[in-house]
Amino acid sequence: MGKSLLVLSICILLSCCSSKTKLPNTDFEIDEVKSLTLTGDSNSSGIPFFQNIIQIEGLESLVQSGLKKNNSWKAQLALVNVVRTELGLSISDSKPSIGGEISWREGREKTRESSFMKNPLPSWAGAASFNWEIDLWGKWKILNESAKMHLREAQFLMDSAKIAFVHEIAHTWILLAAQKEELEILKRSLDSQQKSIDFYEKKVRVGEEDNVTLSRQNVANDQLLFEQASLRRRFEITKLRLRYLTSSNLNLDIPEIKKISEFKLPALPKVFPTIALKSRPDLKAKEAKIMENLFLEKSMKYDLYPSLSFQTSGLTLSSNISKPFEQWKASVGPVLNLPIWNPKKKSELRVVGAKNELYKAEWEASVNLAIEEIESTTRSFLMSKEELTIAVRTSRESKNILSVTQAKLTAGLVSQLELLEDERQFLDTNRKAIKSRLKVFQFALDLTMSLGLQWL
Repeated sequence: MGKSLLVLSICILLSCCSSKTKLPNTDFEIDEVKSLTLTGDSNSSGIPFFQNIIQIEGLESLVQSGLKKNNSWKAQLALVNVVRTELGLSISDSKPSIGGEISWREGREKTRESSFMKNPLPSWAGAASFNWEIDLWGKWKILNESAKMHLREAQFLMDSAKIAFVHEIAHTWILLAAQKEELEILKRSLDSQQKSIDFYEKKVRVGEEDNVTLSRQNVANDQLLFEQASLRRRFEITKLRLRYLTSSNLNLDIPEIKKISEFKLPALPKVFPTIALKSRPDLKAKEAKIMENLFLEKSMKYDLYPSLSFQTSGLTLSSNISKPFEQWKASVGPVLNLPIWNPKKKSELRVVGAKNELYKAEWEASVNLAIEEIESTTRSFLMSKEELTIAVRTSRESKNILSVTQAKLTAGLVSQLELLEDERQFLDTNRKAIKSRLKVFQFALDLTMSLGLQWL
């Protein structure tokens, strides 16, 4: 009997090892998208890094500091580690389990074997068990693949979070540079406006102007002061945000802030959009989610199939701990489980199948949305560069006008007021140029974000 049982067990194990699991097909191709503004070589698989497009002095040190010190980013890394450690939890039931116990009790029994006489029960009891579900159909292998896909999803989500984190640091740093330079221009505008007020005060004293004209100049000065106060507030809040992103201490100093006019303008990425989308981490995370659920559905189908496990158990009873085997019994052999009807598992299987369709629809919607994002940010970037060209040209022309007016003032051909008016116009066009330059960088960041360009 024992030999027959051994032969049967070996045959079962060999049949399990020879079984092959047919993996579900999860290949999805992104449809070719034509007539996009962003062009590139569709046969090239090379995707530029973030630094190839956005080259800003001081940004690299800020990003490295943020990746090292920011607590929110550390939490993201810890989350992936949790998923990694949970990898074996979903398939832990596929591994052999061994258990044992020792107990002490007092009691009596009256059975037919003892002629219905009360006899004391053994005080000491010990038990041991071994159980191993044999993977007849490859269910646990498939479930293991599902768990791996879950880990891949978490890793891709981490990559996506890193891209968003780097872009937020870059956006904050660029915004600070623009705000700093605009504050400097506002300071010069206020100085120019104060000169106008001083000039009109002298004209009022000699009766050449009335108080209403002077009041208009004071109102204009107050408007500039209001803009300065508002910009200072936003400047301080932006600095606070940058400290949070790049450190664990809000009191730490940040590097010297450069002027945005000193930053090199970003170039248009040369990458075919569909190629970039195939490497975008958030889309790859959705693909991994689809595959995870497909593997899960396949494994759940096998739950409705018969399962085979190998079980052994032993029990000892004794009234004296020094004689542990006064009474004992042991069993060993395969156990075949035949699920005949399980409405709950069938319902769970239908739910997983419905989720498959949902995840596929969400993935397709995300792809279409990503294409729209790339197209809209590309057009916004190109059009913002046109706006910057006009703003820079206007600023240059107003500077030339100011130079001519200064020369005329020296020659006594114009008044000081005309010079101050041209100076304020020049400073105002400078502010518009700064704002236009900021938009170019912001749209460039939106574009690299939509392409999923990663930090080097």
